[in-house]
Amino acid sequence: MPRIVRESDALPEWCQLKAFSVTTLNEACAQIEPAWPNERLVVAAGSVKVARHGGSQVFGTGQFTDFGQDGDGVTVTPVYDTAVIVRLSGEWGPEMGGCGIFFARDTDAPSNRGDPVSYDKSTSVDSHYHDCDEYWILLEGRATVVVGEEAAEMRSGDCLCIGMGRRHDMSHAPEPVKAIFFETSLERERRAGHLWEHTHGPAVPAKGRD
Repeated sequence: MPRIVRESDALPEWCQLKAFSVTTLNEACAQIEPAWPNERLVVAAGSVKVARHGGSQVFGTGQFTDFGQDGDGVTVTPVYDTAVIVRLSGEWGPEMGGCGIFFARDTDAPSNRGDPVSYDKSTSVDSHYHDCDEYWILLEGRATVVVGEEAAEMRSGDCLCIGMGRRHDMSHAPEPVKAIFFETSLERERRAGHLWEHTHGPAVPAKGRD
């Protein structure tokens, strides 16, 4: 079965992502100290001011910043009344895949520019794989996800752990989805972005990452 975890769960041993959290900030600031060698904050809604030793910067929805490499924490303050931040903690290398927000919904005329699929599909998310591990954190909505040929249901607060080389898809989104995608260290040929068997060659799952 696809590996789906919640914020309070331990992630699978092979994951470079070791912990994640989704936090809503209501006016008050939050002081965040590093717990792992790599720390990333993604703004999932609103905008925030991130202050650290030496200055501060404002980040808007979909933007992210890394911190903690010098051992220092950050202070995060919503610019307006409310903001949502996602914290990603773990151990990954300097050459990474992408990170951001994506949306999905059911449609009467779904498209799929990725690999052909044998299962029923109602979204326009493409079936693809990566030269890295990937994580989907559902912020809103409900969805059916497929990893390899196995399907599972996701709800808000779930994190899907996808091993390198495993074909994956979001086949249905009966409640419109807003989610974070996070790709860790690039490996093998270090190709960025979505890879398709019909264009980039066979999807070869990494051993032990299922």
